[in-house]
Amino acid sequence: MGLSVPAAFAVIVTAALVSFGLLYTSGESAYSMIHEAGEDYNQMVLRAKTAELALSSYNYTTDGTVLVYDMTFNLTNEGTTLSPARWAFIYDGRLDDSAILISGDEYLLPGDSMTVTVQNIPKVELEVHSLVISTEVGCALKVKWEWVGNRTNGSPRVVGSAWYCPVEG
Repeated sequence: MGLSVPAAFAVIVTAALVSFGLLYTSGESAYSMIHEAGEDYNQMVLRAKTAELALSSYNYTTDGTVLVYDMTFNLTNEGTTLSPARWAFIYDGRLDDSAILISGDEYLLPGDSMTVTVQNIPKVELEVHSLVISTEVGCALKVKWEWVGNRTNGSPRVVGSAWYCPVEG
């Protein structure tokens, strides 16, 4: 025996209401997730736009009898809080931090300073060296320098430094 027309109609209406409820819940969840992703993106862009490292000074150490020197850069955070433990260092085009020493805490607060030292740089006259300090927000500070003078009587000179943010939106 079959179902009566009102019973079949009730089953169809109930199934439609349940389906609509599931569809509404999944749509609301998707909207919420998209909205949260947009907020996360906006925070990331804001952090990238307000982060900035600056080269405040530099010095070097060497001995006249050796053919290498160490270069120390004093960096100042002029933007948002950064985390030096999450930075990458590209020295003369190589992603290599074995020759890099950093001093400082886990976080670099706005206005604070820290030092980054590149060790065992060869004393070759007018050979340009570079260090790119890539921060966790996708922005980087690039410093270029060269040795001026001979191997026993000379000193390094910074050619230039620049902060750049390729992810600015």
